[in-house]
Amino acid sequence: MKRKRLPRILISLLGAVFILWGAMSIALGVFGEQTTAVVTHIRREGGERTDVKPGRYTYNISYTFSLSNGKKIYGVAKKIGDGAYVKADGTSTIRIKYFHRFPYFNAMENDTGPRAGPVTLVLVGGVLVFLMVRKHRVG
Repeated sequence: MKRKRLPRILISLLGAVFILWGAMSIALGVFGEQTTAVVTHIRREGGERTDVKPGRYTYNISYTFSLSNGKKIYGVAKKIGDGAYVKADGTSTIRIKYFHRFPYFNAMENDTGPRAGPVTLVLVGGVLVFLMVRKHRVG
């Protein structure tokens, strides 16, 4: 009987993670503070993507920003772009959002807020949890 519950528990936990991830992204866009970060590194990940549109790549963007007390916070984001990219020279900047109380929760500004991606994560997570938690009816 315990073996039958393990997959349900794991899928419920996965749903909870999806809900938290989506909710944090939405909350960051709504309640987060905005600042400018300096791009420190840009790295292309893997090869060309297998999307419908050819010539697209995934980039890892590393950045740093300073708090009002002078403490430096580091962050990383992923972005999909074309084959031409500029190497980071330490002068490029991006807009980010972060929580004042916990600045390690930060993201690029255009990745936050009530967009389709985070809302979809919350909905999918809710469906997973609902389907795994509801009781089976014997009929």
